[in-house]
Amino acid sequence: MSRKKIHFAMIEAGGGHRSPALAVQEALEEQFPGKYETRVLDFMKDLGCTELDEMHKKAWKYLLSHPDLTKGIQAFDFITGPVNVNLYKMFLYRFSKYVMRYLYEEKPDLVFSTHYFNTMGVAYIRRRYEIGPVLVNYLTEVFDFDSYWHLKTVDYYLVASERARQKLLKTRFPADKLFGFPYPVRPSFLRVSREPAQILEALALDPSRKTMLITLGSEGIGPVFRMLEALVEADLPLNMIFVAGKNRELEQQIQGQLCQRTGATRILALGFIENLNELIHASDFCFIKPGPATTWEVLSFRKPILFFESAQLSENPNIRYVVDNSLGYFVGNSPRKLIRTVGALLEGPALEACQRGYAGVEIDNGAYHIARFLDEILEGGRPLARAMEQRIRAGVRRARSGDGPGEARPEESHSDEGDSGRVDSPAVSPRRRPAAPRRRRRREPRMPSTGSS
Repeated sequence: MSRKKIHFAMIEAGGGHRSPALAVQEALEEQFPGKYETRVLDFMKDLGCTELDEMHKKAWKYLLSHPDLTKGIQAFDFITGPVNVNLYKMFLYRFSKYVMRYLYEEKPDLVFSTHYFNTMGVAYIRRRYEIGPVLVNYLTEVFDFDSYWHLKTVDYYLVASERARQKLLKTRFPADKLFGFPYPVRPSFLRVSREPAQILEALALDPSRKTMLITLGSEGIGPVFRMLEALVEADLPLNMIFVAGKNRELEQQIQGQLCQRTGATRILALGFIENLNELIHASDFCFIKPGPATTWEVLSFRKPILFFESAQLSENPNIRYVVDNSLGYFVGNSPRKLIRTVGALLEGPALEACQRGYAGVEIDNGAYHIARFLDEILEGGRPLARAMEQRIRAGVRRARSGDGPGEARPEESHSDEGDSGRVDSPAVSPRRRPAAPRRRRRREPRMPSTGSS
C-alpha cells in the first residue's frame, strides 16, 4: 500500500517561511515514522519556475535592506489591499502552468503552504480544474499580516494567535476553516547535548563572563557595524558572538576591525553556521531582529531578547509581545540604547526581571500539535477537539510595568486595535469544528507547456 504524500510548499526567502515547514515535517516524521511520504519544496524553484523565483527573491532581498521602503509599501497595502492582491494574481498565469504539471505528476494528498503565492497557485488550479490535494495554509506572521494572506479558497487556515484569527474573521473569513496553534519550532533545534560552558570553551570564550548572541539576518539590515563598534568601545565585561550568516562582507569587516581589539569585551564573528541552537543555549541574552522564526526560537530557550529595528510592519507586534511580557527589550538601531540595556543586563536586575517574566508564561511548541492535526485530516476524521475547544497556553500573562530598563516600543503596526491594552496569546483556537474538505473529482486535464510565455 502506497503512503500518502504530504508536501510542504515554502519559499527560501529568509527563515520565516522555511522554518515552520521544516518544524512540522520533522514533528510529523517523529510522531508517525514511515506513515507518510513528506517533502519540503522551495516551491517556485523546485517546480521549475526559476525566472519568477529569482525575481521574487531579488526583490525581497532588496526590501530587507531598505526597511523604510518595505514599511511604506505595507502601509500602502493596508489602504489598497484588493489592488495589491490583484497585482499578484497577474503572475498566476505564468506560475499556474508549473503548478498544474506538479499536481498532475506528483499527486500529493495534502499541501501545507507557508507562503501566500504558493497557496494562490495551488488554489487557482484546484478551483479551475477541480483537481488537487487538501490545501492547508499556514500564516507565518504571528500577530499581523498583509492583505495577500486573505486566502479563503483553502480547506484549513492555521494561525498562531487570537489576534490574527480575529483580524481574519473581520474580513468575513469562514470561521470553520480557522485553527490556532502555538508557533512551530523544529524539535531537533530544541535538543542540545552540550553544556553552555563546553560550547563557549570550544569557541575560546571565557564561560565565567556573560555572553550575548547577535544574529540579525544575512542581509545585515541597518547600521549593524556602528552599533557593535560602540558596544566594543564601551569596554563591558562581555562575550559577543556575532553570526553574519551569508553576509561575508560584514563578517570580514567585523573580523578585521573589531575582533582584533583588546579590552574587556571579546567579540567572535562567525559566518553561516549549523548550530545556532547551541549558541542560543550558551548565551545569557540575544540581540536579534524581530522576525517570527528567530523570535520564537529564542523564546523557546527562555533567553532575554534585545530587539533590533523591524524590517516590516508585521514584525512590530512581536516586539510588543516580548516587551509587554517582560521577556526582553527594544533597542532599535540606537547604539546608546544598546549599551545602556546590555549594561543593565550585566548588572543583574534586568536579567532577573526577564527571568521572572519567563516564569509567568508557558511556551509550547506547535509543531507536534499541527502534525497531529494533519494526520487527523488525512485519516478522514475531524481535527483534534483540543485544538478547537481550548486555548493553547503560550504566554498569556500581561507584563508588570516597571520591571527592568525597557525602552519605548516601536509604533504599532497597521492592524486594527480592537483589543487595545491586552497582550495577545500566541495560539488561540476557534471553537467550531470544520467540515471535512469537499471531495474533489479528479480528471486528467490536458498538460500545458511549461515553456516561457
